[in-house]
Amino acid sequence: MSAEQEPGSDPRSSAARKQTTFDHQLRELGFTVQGSSRRGGRMWVLAFNRFLTFVLHDYDDALVLSWSFALGEYLEERGWRSSVTDTSVVELYPQHDVRVPVEITAVEGEITRVLGSLRLDLADPAL
Repeated sequence: MSAEQEPGSDPRSSAARKQTTFDHQLRELGFTVQGSSRRGGRMWVLAFNRFLTFVLHDYDDALVLSWSFALGEYLEERGWRSSVTDTSVVELYPQHDVRVPVEITAVEGEITRVLGSLRLDLADPAL
């Protein structure tokens, strides 16, 4: 504890979190800067797991979030086949990228929404 820190105070408190930068908050979520976006701004990447990757384009005043899922590799690992012989090229993407405000809660909310939309029960007779 530093000499200026009051006893019992926690530097991870909500006040301390509010003082962190948006970049720091993205890093805490696991995003890393991967260079520049084609349209300017920075591109952040989050490898959520071996198959799912989120890409965030940071244009200062707005964010655009997209994702990709290595469907071919996922299927192959489970012993399934697709009609494409080169499974490394079978990727699942959203039809549209999503513009979100420059707020970490908006990024978290969109990631949660995407994760929920990717849940699929292939045995569901309602499909």
